[in-house]
Amino acid sequence: MSIKYLEHEQIDPEKWNAAVLSSETPLFYALFGYLDCVTENRWDALVFNEYEAVFPLPYKKKWGLKYLVQPVFCQQLGAFGSNKSVTTADFLRAIPKVFLRVRLNLNGYFDEEPASPLQTKKTLFSTKAPKPNLILGLKKSPSYNKDCQKNLLRLSKIPVEYCVNGVSVEQAIDIYQSAWGDLNPKIGDFEYTILANAFKKHASNPEAAFVLSAHHQESNDTLGAAIFFVTPSSTANGLRCIHYVCAGPTEKGRAIGIMHGIINWVIQKYEGENVLLDFEGSSIPSVASFYKKFGATEFPYFVFQRGV
Repeated sequence: MSIKYLEHEQIDPEKWNAAVLSSETPLFYALFGYLDCVTENRWDALVFNEYEAVFPLPYKKKWGLKYLVQPVFCQQLGAFGSNKSVTTADFLRAIPKVFLRVRLNLNGYFDEEPASPLQTKKTLFSTKAPKPNLILGLKKSPSYNKDCQKNLLRLSKIPVEYCVNGVSVEQAIDIYQSAWGDLNPKIGDFEYTILANAFKKHASNPEAAFVLSAHHQESNDTLGAAIFFVTPSSTANGLRCIHYVCAGPTEKGRAIGIMHGIINWVIQKYEGENVLLDFEGSSIPSVASFYKKFGATEFPYFVFQRGV
């Protein structure tokens, strides 16, 4: 078994993306171009054999020293590619000591039993309790609960129009900040600019990134908006992942429950396809309860720490 450490300039972008997209569950966060945006090109990598599997190492520098840290708007990373001959734990053991501190969120999709390899040989590394995440497979029709159905019925009686890229990514971010910004005080203008730049880099392909907004047809008021990133199909099983990255209602939209309509629009668009809708959380009970209205189920990810 050979795991090599590569600095950023040594990584082959095409081979990297091919490895990510060969995963059973290919997450958009791990694609080369998106990682470049959210880290500002500050990431190295571990590569197993000839890009059979890969593991990104996003870092920051302080006093000339590198430390690994999870990038903003990048919920999960970890290992991607084929898991036939390597595990997440193998990659964790191979992280160079040059990184004095490590704190990374690891996806739970790579290993067949995601919890077990993270709980062995604790002298080598430690993990915190799993973090909640909610996902919804769209290959089969989802089962909305009664409250969700009631809200959608009420929305159907209001003249609402849903538009792809009907508002700019900056406008969508402003709506999100106004609605929920206080819940994320550590994220500021600099981080939101990173998100906007990542979106613009991929938005030339609406199947890779799009803003969905809702508008009142009579008053032309904007009611809410959401930013989505979509992976290409996995070469392993044809699965695509849609990431619900940043979304919020305006005051008028909140009053009529517009986020029910925005999520429902996306579900209807991709229903019947081999698509996984990733809600990105949440550890906030009320938010998790909202996602579960659509039939979403929990699938955790893990936090790895070393020297913290």
